[in-house]
Amino acid sequence: MKKSLQLIALLMAALTVLAVFASCAEPENPSDVTTPSAVVDSTGGPDETKSIYDKDGYLLDKIPDDLKFNDEEINILCWKAERDEFEITEDKLDGTIVTEAIYNRNINTESRLGVKLVWDMIPGDNGNIDNFCKQVENQYAGGFIYDIIATYTRTAGTLCTKGYLQDLNDIENSYLDFSNPWWPARLTKTVDINGKMFFASGDISTNILHFMYGIYYNKELLNSMNLEDPVKFVDDKTWTIDKLIDMTKDAYSDLDGNGKISEGDRFGFGAIYYHLDAFYTGSGLRLLESDPEELIVISEDFTSDKTIALCDKLADWLVTENCYISSDSTTRSYQVPFVNGNELFCQNRVYMADQQNGCKLHDVTWEYGILPTPLYDENQEEYITVLGNPVTLWCIEKDQTPERQSMNSAVMECLASYGYRLTTPALFETNMKYRYTPDQKGDSMRMFDIIHDNIDFDLGRIFSKQNSYMSEIPTRIISDGGKYGAVATAKYKTVKTLIKNQLIKPLLENYDW
Repeated sequence: MKKSLQLIALLMAALTVLAVFASCAEPENPSDVTTPSAVVDSTGGPDETKSIYDKDGYLLDKIPDDLKFNDEEINILCWKAERDEFEITEDKLDGTIVTEAIYNRNINTESRLGVKLVWDMIPGDNGNIDNFCKQVENQYAGGFIYDIIATYTRTAGTLCTKGYLQDLNDIENSYLDFSNPWWPARLTKTVDINGKMFFASGDISTNILHFMYGIYYNKELLNSMNLEDPVKFVDDKTWTIDKLIDMTKDAYSDLDGNGKISEGDRFGFGAIYYHLDAFYTGSGLRLLESDPEELIVISEDFTSDKTIALCDKLADWLVTENCYISSDSTTRSYQVPFVNGNELFCQNRVYMADQQNGCKLHDVTWEYGILPTPLYDENQEEYITVLGNPVTLWCIEKDQTPERQSMNSAVMECLASYGYRLTTPALFETNMKYRYTPDQKGDSMRMFDIIHDNIDFDLGRIFSKQNSYMSEIPTRIISDGGKYGAVATAKYKTVKTLIKNQLIKPLLENYDW
């Protein structure tokens, strides 16, 4: 996050340290922890006499004060996300701060712009991509165009290939400002297709924060094994994959005495196979990239010596007894050793610490922290955070009038701006950092900032349905201890053909380039 947000977070920490950290544990009933409702804000961004920050120090947007749309209805088609993100009615306010923040984000946007948000929520996850797209197609055929579509990443990619999404860079009088901190710094570079941008996400999506990848670690277990707190390595830019492997090399112990590897033992590292792709992206490797001649190409990274070396190294490490890796997508047993206090590191999405996840990490009495995905090596300049696929991409449907597109760009910018100032502080600063990570030194705060500030997107993940889920190829190989080079080379031609026929061809047919 930007410096202003960090300063506010530090002030918040100082004010809450006695109430939150004194017991070094989460309150018995999380739903009892609430924050005051946000006051409906009808003011806009700064002008010559106003501060560019609000009263809490958060940057304001630049939407004009007098921009009003006469109670216009904004029809939003959204998917049934795993965690709350969209419509929150008054009867669904349950006293939790995140739910309340989403509610206030919505009503503030409505009041500020003089609009009425009308939500149409239907299933849209990986198993419902075709049905979600059919909803858009049927409505379009009947003469109805949704103002905004907010859906699962791979569903947004499929809608793009079908020609239903507006290029956000080609909206007249657009209010979208992707230089603002509520849009990730890497967004425009990593979702760009030859100068076009069909989807966006950031603080407008609470699921972005839930699905960021990090590595949880057990501070007490590290101390008992005479290992250094890895926060120092993160700060020194020496938190690398080699460092992680080295810290786990002697971790295994047959604690339950059954003579075989089981969840009752002690491990150095744990994950489920589909979390392991965080290492690929975290090493600065790409799947698909925009290309000025061919539109989209397979990145040279996919079969590079660097990728082969990374995957072979990980494969050799992950099959050792020091690692507990689940290959079954239907179970979350891989979380058990860490929650039981018997694992040094657990790679997971940030949501591991929330109640909805159900692993009860928030109930433990020992101290844990979270780290960014390690660097490939010390030559890598920045940490990179991959997102789980079930995050939301926000889009504007094509073939609206210029005036309608402009209005919808203002709605998206306003929702994102309030998300930055309402939902993100509620979920990110309070719900996760202070309640779930009893860290009086502020290390976890800084680690979360690194994770959040380096959110990354990849066209190869967004267009998974069109490329036979190429992002999962490295994951499957390294979790099984296989050799990546031969498999990637064998699959390269097939993936290239799919991209040509199922991605590039429809994009060329459905949009002007």
